[in-house]
Amino acid sequence: MEMSLLKALLSNISLFLKLSYLEKINSEPIWKYYRRAKEILKLLKHIILNAITGSDITSDEVLSKAFEELCPSVQELLEKFETWQPLLSKVYFVLKVEFLLSKIQNSSVDIFQFLKSSNQRLPNDLSSTTLEHCLQKIKHVGYEQTSSFIIEAIRDQLDSPGSSSEILVKIAESLSLNSKQETLIEAMALEKLKENAEVAEQIVEVEFIGQLIDLVTRMHSRLVLIKQSQTCSPVLIPPEFICPLSLELMADPVIVASGHTYDRDFIKKWIDLGLTVCPQSRQTLAHTIFIPNYTMKALIANWCESNNVKLLGPIKSMSLDQPCPLLETEVKKLVDALKSPSIETQSEATAHLRLLTKQSRDNRIKIARCGAISLLLDLLYSPDIKTQENAVTSLLNLSNIDSNKTAIMNANAIDPLIHVLETGSPVAKENTAAALFSLSVLEENRVKIGRSGAIRPLVDMLRKGTPRGKKDSATALYNLSRFHENKARIVQAGAIRYLVDLMQPSAGMVDKAVFLLAKLATIYEGRTAIGEEGGIIPVLVEVVELGSERGKENAAAALLLLCTYSNRYCNLVLKEGAVPPLLALSQSGTPRAKEKAQALLSFFRNYRHGNAGRG
Repeated sequence: MEMSLLKALLSNISLFLKLSYLEKINSEPIWKYYRRAKEILKLLKHIILNAITGSDITSDEVLSKAFEELCPSVQELLEKFETWQPLLSKVYFVLKVEFLLSKIQNSSVDIFQFLKSSNQRLPNDLSSTTLEHCLQKIKHVGYEQTSSFIIEAIRDQLDSPGSSSEILVKIAESLSLNSKQETLIEAMALEKLKENAEVAEQIVEVEFIGQLIDLVTRMHSRLVLIKQSQTCSPVLIPPEFICPLSLELMADPVIVASGHTYDRDFIKKWIDLGLTVCPQSRQTLAHTIFIPNYTMKALIANWCESNNVKLLGPIKSMSLDQPCPLLETEVKKLVDALKSPSIETQSEATAHLRLLTKQSRDNRIKIARCGAISLLLDLLYSPDIKTQENAVTSLLNLSNIDSNKTAIMNANAIDPLIHVLETGSPVAKENTAAALFSLSVLEENRVKIGRSGAIRPLVDMLRKGTPRGKKDSATALYNLSRFHENKARIVQAGAIRYLVDLMQPSAGMVDKAVFLLAKLATIYEGRTAIGEEGGIIPVLVEVVELGSERGKENAAAALLLLCTYSNRYCNLVLKEGAVPPLLALSQSGTPRAKEKAQALLSFFRNYRHGNAGRG
């Protein structure tokens, strides 16, 4: 065994033990896991210093293997605790830490058992009795197996959507996710992890984190329903009057940069925590200025007066293990109303369903189970604009659950969705594009959507849609392009010429346009269309120099594909002065950006020496 391995292990253990401040922080489960890991590592450090270092026993093959397995686990455990901060995901942290602790515990047991049975001479203070005592201590260092509850809840969710209340309670209590704010922070932390996994194209990880998000969303939904059931109001409070953070009737409604309304005190507390995203939309807030929502305040005041409700009444405490009120009866009535021949009745029912599908995962499950999907799809042909808008928005919200994605596609959704893309209002078109993006998260759906004729109207929205519609369409098209045969369809529909315009900074869509363009440049038809269109290369070079990190990365990838495809493109890129920004990117970009920039610079060197690719 190399002494450098033991020294690195001792160093990591010493650094871990110095993180003792974690025992004092008010953040379960962090301090609990730190204390338990500390128990094992203190014993290990003592043994390594007294029995292993400088001993002939270090050459033993069994012992060497145990330490080789132990060292990276301890290092990774140290990194997990060193980098912990309150806005990270507790669920993901616990899953990783419990796995590492299990490995460390098993390796430590192997080490102590080997030393106890070894015939080689050990220091006097490491007698067989002492080693046995240490061995038993390590074996009985307990920690809550929260990960097993999480995995069980995910299995329940997949088998029959809706984890049991008992499992949710265990997970929530173990992780201290017992308030709406905590569950919202947890959901956002998981969404950030999912976004990183998507960028890295870690498909299995993306799917797993998506399941964790569904689980945490269900916890939050229960809190919402329980809070609503325990309000002191004698009448049902309209959902739009309830603050999404406090789950109470708003006393001082204000509008934030995303356009959503919150009670002033609660959104201020949220931002004071360092959270700069909208709790509802998850959009980064452009600013933290609050605009009083006088209209909402007046509506709430009128409603309170009409219903004899005191605005700031006391709210009872709540816990996850209390029963939730069922919505089945209300949902069935609304679904039946969708069948009404009255346009007014249909409009009211779709408006109510739109609100319910927005509120919680439970609602989305129950609404789908009650047969709403096929009826909502029928109403996409409604001549009433608001009915069509509400119907497609309800379908978009329903599609946030994977089982509903499949149900929507099985209900022959594509033709009515295309109808809305071609004839609907701007809002309806935007939400249809977003729905197609959501549906295309599943690989099998990308195939069906691509072959159905939906790509051409999506591309058409790049040309004449609203700013939000263009963004939703570009996002949907990118997701569809992950199925190879769809790339040619997107090119044939004329997407390249519209992407040129969307790459201008004034369009506010540079990153999305470059992202899709880089994907289309991977096929012959895409590269040919880029060459015929013209004007793209100067913009790509500008993005490499001045764009965001993500934009630079994708612009460099697109330029590499173009240059290796054609000497003419290579000449154009060089004439645009691409070398200096590529050199800068090769030193300071993201790992993928550095890789693409370095590959392109290497290609330029070969090209100048007469070894470039075809013309």
